[in-house]
Amino acid sequence: MDENNKRKFLKSISLCENMTDDDIKAIAEHCRIKSYTKKNVIFLESDPGNMLYLICSGRVKITKLNEEGNEVILTILSDGDYFGEMSLLDDHDRNANAMAMDDVELLTVTKNEFVNLIINNPTLSLNLLKTFAIRLRVTDIRMKSFFLDDAQKKVIITLHNLAEKMGIMDGKDINIKEVPNQTDLANMTGISRETLSRIINKFQINNIIERQNKDIKILKYHDFVQRFIDND
Repeated sequence: MDENNKRKFLKSISLCENMTDDDIKAIAEHCRIKSYTKKNVIFLESDPGNMLYLICSGRVKITKLNEEGNEVILTILSDGDYFGEMSLLDDHDRNANAMAMDDVELLTVTKNEFVNLIINNPTLSLNLLKTFAIRLRVTDIRMKSFFLDDAQKKVIITLHNLAEKMGIMDGKDINIKEVPNQTDLANMTGISRETLSRIINKFQINNIIERQNKDIKILKYHDFVQRFIDND
């Protein structure tokens, strides 16, 4: 990726929203390209936090291990997302793992360069705060779902979050490509794999979703949101 493509990519992402061309150029000059192949570890929990990562292509999953030693997916990130910034700001080690779900291409910024960019660019700082607010809102919704008695509602919220993050509109429907396997999806949802399978099958029978291999299509997505999310 040359400097022009770096700047073009940076202009397209929320982190650089409303920035001038000079601001974009300054950030691009500090970015380095790094690639990871599918299933490669980008960093592990307790590693030193010394780099910000911006995803140019591919998907990255952020995970932790539960008390039983099983992987729990906290979120899945894709093109235009960034991660790793918290450790740069609070000087703590990484508090989760990051792994490539596909072959990924990243732009990286070192800790010192990132801090200097924030100090000298108020717009960058404001965009970071906006991202923190969005992530806190999503986390709040997800945490509330874990305390719901209704397992079906938990699945609905998880599917909605995945659709908003990874979904591609197809007419009135929305396709979620390469959905995590049922064990991962159950861990994300906070229910057993057996319960998840039962609910997914129920949704298929009632024409709420269609499933093909690793993909899920939510049928009539606008109606789905109105029925299950907005009217909660």
